[in-house]
Amino acid sequence: MYSKKLLFHPRTYSKYFQLRSTFTVMPIVSHLSIRTIKTSSKNKPSLIPGSKHGQLKPFPFPIPPAISVKHLSDMLKIKRNELTKVLKNMGCLNVSSDYMILRDTLIPLLEKYNYQIPAIKRSYYTSDDIYDFLKTPIDPEDLEHRPPVVTIMGHVDHGKTTILDYLRKSTIAAQESGGITQKIGAFQVIAPISRRKITFLDTPGHAAFLKMRARGANITDIIVLVVSSEDSIMPQTIEAIKHTKASGNELIVAITKIDKFHSEKDKKAAIERVERDLMNHNIEVESAGGNVQVVPVSAVTGENMDLLEESIIALSDTMALNAAVSPITKAEAWVLESEITKGSGALCRVLVKNGELRTGSYVICGNLCCRIRMMRDENGKQIKTAGPSAIAEISGWKDLPDVGSEVIEVENIKVAKEWIGKREALLNLERNVKIAEKLNRIESEKLGINEEKEDKDEQDGPKKVNFIVKADLSGSAEAIVESIAHLGNNEVVCHVVESSVGIPSENDIELAKVSNAIILCFNLGSIPNTVLKNKGNIEIREYNVIYNLIEDVTKILVDNLEPIYEEKIIGMATIKELFKMKLKNKFLNIAGCQVLSGKLARNSLIKVLHGPSEEVIYNDKVMSLRQNKINPSEVIRGSQCGITLRNNFDGYSVGDKIVIYEKVPIQRHL
Repeated sequence: MYSKKLLFHPRTYSKYFQLRSTFTVMPIVSHLSIRTIKTSSKNKPSLIPGSKHGQLKPFPFPIPPAISVKHLSDMLKIKRNELTKVLKNMGCLNVSSDYMILRDTLIPLLEKYNYQIPAIKRSYYTSDDIYDFLKTPIDPEDLEHRPPVVTIMGHVDHGKTTILDYLRKSTIAAQESGGITQKIGAFQVIAPISRRKITFLDTPGHAAFLKMRARGANITDIIVLVVSSEDSIMPQTIEAIKHTKASGNELIVAITKIDKFHSEKDKKAAIERVERDLMNHNIEVESAGGNVQVVPVSAVTGENMDLLEESIIALSDTMALNAAVSPITKAEAWVLESEITKGSGALCRVLVKNGELRTGSYVICGNLCCRIRMMRDENGKQIKTAGPSAIAEISGWKDLPDVGSEVIEVENIKVAKEWIGKREALLNLERNVKIAEKLNRIESEKLGINEEKEDKDEQDGPKKVNFIVKADLSGSAEAIVESIAHLGNNEVVCHVVESSVGIPSENDIELAKVSNAIILCFNLGSIPNTVLKNKGNIEIREYNVIYNLIEDVTKILVDNLEPIYEEKIIGMATIKELFKMKLKNKFLNIAGCQVLSGKLARNSLIKVLHGPSEEVIYNDKVMSLRQNKINPSEVIRGSQCGITLRNNFDGYSVGDKIVIYEKVPIQRHL
């Protein structure tokens, strides 16, 4: 049932997974040739699981993330029935020969069979943190003060961009559509009073911030919450307050648009109103004895803008903001934006965290590496270096780095490719472990056993149509998932079982088989016929245009909606006489009918309307027709015939009407 192909051969194990002398990556064993493991009859495992007597036996291969019951049984010479029984006693559900044993279950299982589990002497890394090994350990002597990173947050059109526009003396607000910021802005300014640098980010509702927060990173030091003196607290202001509390950042409130008030009394009243509303949302402002500074400003006239700038600088001085900077410190940065331009190709804008980025140095980001061909600052000026808290635009990438990913400097291209290979191996392993878990869960659900209460509740919800997404790039896969995941309604929904990069593998085919999923391939070029015409007869669809893919998914969802029909009358008949016929020791009334319009056919859908009230006493198909001792397939207008109905129904009377109709499906939409 599962893949018969060895993902990584044991004899080449060290070549692929010995990551220097620091950590080890383990392969999934879905199939191993018995010839690769020398297990004699003398070394057979104990037949009494749980036995603690006797000398512990060494385990003959590295412990994988997952292995099937049948392959573990073959390798250790344990009877499958016995192994299955032990696993069931350990709490595993629906254990079969193809059941995938994950590492968390495998280790205690081996201990029961008296195997010695090797001590973990090395660190285990994941694809998310594998590059942490490349970072330079921070030496306190290398720490230097860095500019604060400030994020501007608030409700739409409360003056965020106007404040930034004033600080950097540019015309962003005038250039942007409708005066509303259309994209993230990141830049560094020199404050007009203290002449010290401040890095501003506008705004954090961006995928970069979401991804960085998911990894526990927080690139912002101070949040400036912008609140309009005219509108006070609005829905997006509340969301910004929630985000600020969750992030743990320091907070300054800027009350904007105070130039709108002509009298000091009205201005003071508006400011006090905003402060009261802030306190109602648990923001402890300084006027009420709290520690949150509130600065009333006007970015139009410049009133109190110097006070806002000084408040940011003063608050940052109390935070001891430092970063490592030395000739040996490897540069670290976060990707804020990435795009393809006509002149420069793929480029990204980054916020430097530690060290200094330099033109000509090599950097690594996800599964990409590049030699920095050119760097520009936020104003488009070419620069040679970018230090901590600086914004730099890097060109030289072959593809777009993922927004929210970390950029780390490496010695040379050889080191970069080596570590990318290690990360790709980890991604493959993690993905196959994830697939193994899904296969086990789906198998349990198919047998009617739900491991979680939620599974049972989901059965009463919308019908799930399963898809597996395969694309050329991780960014493409993410874009497709985001585009189709929300499709559906209260009857049917799109469910993406798995999304990844590359040609569909045997594991993908198997997962599609057990989950009844359609595989959607985007921009994968020529897919081998062995994949397209797979043994599992899994439907694989290919696309080069994302809009065609979305349209197809929508159509598939519509096809899975319960059909709704309307009835179309295609004929009428009337019952003229009743005839008695003996059938299985029972007399049955045969209806002698005359067709008034249309035609009456065998298996026609009809309604029998009884009496003056035309009560429907029968609504089903005609069972048989009789005309002049023959059984015609249909009777046309003006002709007479005898009919019998299903289930020997004969409750009709002379004079009853017969409506002949057909069900016409109604076109449905999501």
